[in-house]
Amino acid sequence: MSTSKWCVIGTDPRMAKLAFELETNGEHVLYVKSKAWGYQLERSISEFQPDYIVFPIQPLELAVPNIDRDIFKHTPTCFVGRLTSDWAQVLNDMNCPVKKYLENEEFIWLNAKLTAEGFIAAFYLHEKQTIAGKKFVITGFGRVSKLLAAQLKKMDAFPLIVVRSLEQLAEAKAMGYEAEILRPAIACDDVFFINTIPAAWLTDDYVHKISKAKTFYDIASAPGCLNCNEPLTVPYHLYTSLPGQFIENDAASLLSSCIQRLSKQSEGGSMC
Repeated sequence: MSTSKWCVIGTDPRMAKLAFELETNGEHVLYVKSKAWGYQLERSISEFQPDYIVFPIQPLELAVPNIDRDIFKHTPTCFVGRLTSDWAQVLNDMNCPVKKYLENEEFIWLNAKLTAEGFIAAFYLHEKQTIAGKKFVITGFGRVSKLLAAQLKKMDAFPLIVVRSLEQLAEAKAMGYEAEILRPAIACDDVFFINTIPAAWLTDDYVHKISKAKTFYDIASAPGCLNCNEPLTVPYHLYTSLPGQFIENDAASLLSSCIQRLSKQSEGGSMC
């Protein structure tokens, strides 16, 4: 079996885990613990000439005015997380094969499962009480919300699903949940509020009602849902990466296995 050359970039422990597993599997690995694309990183990549470059989950800061195009003359396959429009344009201009590991369906569902479990850990950390018998409001009914609501219900909690679309309202009700449309008049008394909607929907219209909740957990993608001028008086916890914070080893293994399977897919092997 031929050996490939991998450049793995990022400070996230999941990237270190990926680099370690690749090396354990006999691959040649250059691991660069950096949050920015600078001249030193360019020199290292140019000398190493990788077959694959793995970008971190959050976009790399651009610390150079212009990226050295010679780095991409061998058109390495790039595995990317979240991209800014500038990075998307750069990779497109370089004609690099790009694989977006955060958009892989299996990874998304398994990561959502870890996110739901990570919330349970965050709840115990902050609340120091059981979940059974407690009332929760969960905004949205995507993958994370579905898995989290199911977990809370199994633990004898009472989740209320609050959504923005009639389709999600019907889906939540069909699955046996109490559900209603998200509106400023939502009742939040004596509940733990969990946001999973990756949009800035929490305007001043909602602040008064939300402040009646016990705690507000924002577990959607960065930068969260806040879009208000009035301060929240309820304790607010922003968790944009629950798996990485509370279930680090499993989160790292999930990302590593996904990227390695995606690389086999690009070579005509199995899919992630």
